[in-house]
Amino acid sequence: MQRKLTFEQALKGAKAFSEKYVERGPYEFFPEPEVVEVVQQGLAENQVNHGYRYCP
Repeated sequence: MQRKLTFEQALKGAKAFSEKYVERGPYEFFPEPEVVEVVQQGLAENQVNHGYRYCP
C-alpha cells in the first residue's frame, strides 16, 4: 500500500521538480514569484488529491 504524501512533502517535490525543469531547458520562471508559488502549490495539491502533478 502506497503512503499518501502530505501537502508539505508534495510542495517540496513540486518545487524541486519545477526548478530542475527550468535548469534543464531554455525556460525561465514567470517574473512574479507569487505566481510561480501558486502554480507550484497547484501541482502539489493535484499530486496529493490525484496522485499526479497535473498542471493546475
